[in-house]
Amino acid sequence: MEFKVLVVEDEISINDILVSALRADGYTVKGVFTAKDAKNALDFFKPDLVLLDINLPDDNGFELCRYINDKRPIPVIMLTARNDIVDKILGLELGADDYITKPFHIKEVLTRVKVAMRRVNKYKEHAEQLYIEINRFIKVNLDGRNVIRDGEEVKLKPKEYELLEFFIKNRNKVFTREDLLDLVWGMDYDGEIRTVDVHVRRLRSKLDKEGLPSIIDTVFGTGYVMR
Repeated sequence: MEFKVLVVEDEISINDILVSALRADGYTVKGVFTAKDAKNALDFFKPDLVLLDINLPDDNGFELCRYINDKRPIPVIMLTARNDIVDKILGLELGADDYITKPFHIKEVLTRVKVAMRRVNKYKEHAEQLYIEINRFIKVNLDGRNVIRDGEEVKLKPKEYELLEFFIKNRNKVFTREDLLDLVWGMDYDGEIRTVDVHVRRLRSKLDKEGLPSIIDTVFGTGYVMR
């Protein structure tokens, strides 16, 4: 399957390096330098993944991340020279799936993209519609990877879906944040443990109903569980 990557980076040299390396790795790539061009590319280029620099000349990268997340459920990997934990958490809160701090090795970027694209490939697979009911409002097709809430499909990003599926397959088992990082993100993931909290919060915001218990319970001092 041919995958498309949109590179949003205002430094010409870095943009050229990323575009060239990704093309050499077999991806269809478009490089842009502004948030305006990135928004246009979302419509006509239709990328499967976005590499997004935080510091852009015409807009804040965080706001563009929010825009992308609202418009299309695709992975966003943020690139930044800043190494502040607050920036990382903010990026995750706004829909980023991963975070790479400059200066970076191009092989690291290619590896992160490859891992994200494996999730996209699974997300695009079509399968027989077989649903599991989480409750009377929500049902999930584990083969087709789609989620229905009150009769309408809910767009989950690949990692959000993987976390939801893990909980569905392991109901009534309590997992620590460290467990979830290892079992859902993988042993080689070196991101912050708060990543788990951010993704649980996103699932709750998309699937919970006001006035009813959350689909994912917090076990204080331990972690999370789906009853």
